[in-house]
Amino acid sequence: MNRHSYPRAWGKLFERYIDEYLPDRKQEICRRADAVYEKLIAQKPDIGKGMMADTMDTWYCIVAFYEASDHLIDGEAFQIIHGWHVDKLRFLGKLINANEQQLPFRLMTRIYRRYEKRWRAHRAKGEWRDAWGVVIDPDHRQEGCAFHLVGCPIAKHAKAHGYEALLPYLCKTDHALAEVLHAKLIRTQTEILGGDCCDYWYVGDKSDAAKAFADLEKI
Repeated sequence: MNRHSYPRAWGKLFERYIDEYLPDRKQEICRRADAVYEKLIAQKPDIGKGMMADTMDTWYCIVAFYEASDHLIDGEAFQIIHGWHVDKLRFLGKLINANEQQLPFRLMTRIYRRYEKRWRAHRAKGEWRDAWGVVIDPDHRQEGCAFHLVGCPIAKHAKAHGYEALLPYLCKTDHALAEVLHAKLIRTQTEILGGDCCDYWYVGDKSDAAKAFADLEKI
């Protein structure tokens, strides 16, 4: 397969899905996805660079293959694709256990504090106008790592272009990644589902908090 504009790592997983489920359309779908992705990237909002901005690229990849496949590679298909992605990360669960180590929570908090600092600095210069805002631990949690993301540019794009039913499948992947580290994501709202923010609270999956929210829907 020729090199395309969409992210190579995700592209290989989408191409694997096509090989298994839509093999007769591979060349066509990949060519069309490449064209759609290029158009989306050209219209990318002012969200800066780095980990957060990369999430937008993942979203564009999902949309590109969704449209290129005439909606056959949908949210359910992405769950399969993301499952392959998670399989490659499962080795981390042998090294990190959020029930026994505070390190993953400390690192996560540090990452988002660093992002918040960069976000404020860029906003002060009139940059990153469309990027996520972040509020660290607004509810003063006593365990784990908690923060809110505000003003999601992906949710704005989904609402503007009719992808409200597609985006929640990307949001749900946060839960799978947490589970790799023996953690649980407690989330009560997302912007795409009408919330004021996307709230994140990561705790060990055997903690009292995890047990208290055991029946909470994974959104």
